Amino acid sequence: MSEEPEKKPIFYDRWAFRYLAIACLALIACAIGATFYNHHPKPLKENRFAKRDIHAGSSRAILTLASGKKISLDEAPNGILAEESGASIVRTGSGQITYAVHESALSSDTVKNVGVNHLETPLGGQYQVRLPDGTKVWLNAASKLTYPASFDPGAERKVELRGEAYFEIAQIANTPFVVFSGKQRVEVEAGRFNISSYPNDEAIKTTLLEGMGKINSDNIIKSGQQSINKKGNLEIIPANTKEAVAWKNGLFLFEDESLETIMKSICRWYNVEIIYVNENARKELFSLSVSRFDNISSTLKSLENTGFVRFKIKGRKITVLR
Repeated sequence: MSEEPEKKPIFYDRWAFRYLAIACLALIACAIGATFYNHHPKPLKENRFAKRDIHAGSSRAILTLASGKKISLDEAPNGILAEESGASIVRTGSGQITYAVHESALSSDTVKNVGVNHLETPLGGQYQVRLPDGTKVWLNAASKLTYPASFDPGAERKVELRGEAYFEIAQIANTPFVVFSGKQRVEVEAGRFNISSYPNDEAIKTTLLEGMGKINSDNIIKSGQQSINKKGNLEIIPANTKEAVAWKNGLFLFEDESLETIMKSICRWYNVEIIYVNENARKELFSLSVSRFDNISSTLKSLENTGFVRFKIKGRKITVLR
């Protein structure tokens, strides 16, 4: 009887199985990681500006008294800062001063000797002032307001503006409030309005939110209208009031506005210089709605998300790329 050939046992290397399992797990992990990266690339892009980010502006201004004394308001304590022309100048909180007029200021002698004050914000600054008549003014970045420490009772209340400001006028019967900005004169009895009058802008824009006023004596502007004054050529159009006062409400809000106009606002608020690689980019139209208190990277990222523009930050210079 023939014998069956002897069957030799087969030995499996258990370590080989372990290595194979580890390799499979590694491949699976890589596949999952690649899939996650492909679907979630944004964090890397959003960090592109992280090391070069620039903070938003804040409440900063210089008050110059009639004597020539300058007071840095962001460093000044709350309370009375000075007494001038029958009024106490008081810092009431962060970003605000008020003029408390004494009864003695109403005398003719005091009025004749009234001093002129200047409130000036730097690039990256804004401030609020309550004038001697109770009018409230919000001053935007890189702006200057000139006004008396007390107004002459019964006479026109006159102030001068360079830059941008929002006004809430205290109504006083038969006493118009007049704002001079560049070669423009705006007169109102009461109401709320915004004037943008930067020297490097092509036009002075006056937006009336409430009330009625006169521009250069013979042009009537009503609530909900905006005047555009280009070198004396005046046009009155329906206003986008939300856009006009968005800065005062803590927003960048632009609807189909040129990139140049948007970048000017960003330049003033973040205190940066804008450089264009392609000059044609200036006229491209964009819409934007973001907080003014975000860092500049967040604001620029919102514009980049359109896919039509990119930016590079180096120091305080912003290069516009296309």
